[in-house]
Amino acid sequence: MDQLFQSLFNQPLGTDTATIVALDALGVLLTGIALLLLARRNDLGWWFQVLAVFAGPLVIALQFGFDGMFKAVPYLLVPVYGLWRFSKYRMRGKFARLVEVQPFTASALVWGFVLTVLIAFASAVPTIFSGLDLASIQASFWLTLAFAALVPAGLVGIANGLRWAWLVVAASAVAQIAVYFGNQPAFATLAVLVLQFGTSLFGWWSWRQLPAEATQDDAAEYPPSPYQQA
Repeated sequence: MDQLFQSLFNQPLGTDTATIVALDALGVLLTGIALLLLARRNDLGWWFQVLAVFAGPLVIALQFGFDGMFKAVPYLLVPVYGLWRFSKYRMRGKFARLVEVQPFTASALVWGFVLTVLIAFASAVPTIFSGLDLASIQASFWLTLAFAALVPAGLVGIANGLRWAWLVVAASAVAQIAVYFGNQPAFATLAVLVLQFGTSLFGWWSWRQLPAEATQDDAAEYPPSPYQQA
């Protein structure tokens, strides 16, 4: 078991660092599952994202310092917002929604950038005010915070029906993998990020149009005119 854990997380079992790496990987894994469900416009995807925050940032904050709440709370508010936003769309089946895809706008891009900066700053607050020499902290640490913040910002876009937001989440996974490769990454961390990348691309592909049921409903609501020429 110890050897398997060492192989997956590149850390000895039982240390604080190993626990943090494992919880973080579990959170990203659950986010991948959430993205897979959201690709199908399924409300359960937001509940899995809530679980991802509880399993990752929230547990880490409760176990290793309440200052981690600066990260956990914004991350938790995103799926709560997503549940509320999806509730505005019509139901399709038991849990799915007829989420209408919205066009790309410059204002949405600006808001996405602002959200990313705010969430990244919130995640960095404990480090900024820890009294450490910020210049001595590796650039990869700050890059990881910024690239990870793209995920909740992208989820806000997905909640609002922005198809291009899926590519933001995919870009986050690629960027984090690139940063981790320079720091002896854990295999489990890379694996769940690859899952996040794949499910994001699947979501982008799935959201190219409304589900077939929406077209059928519209056809039933607006039948062809009997006065049309054959």
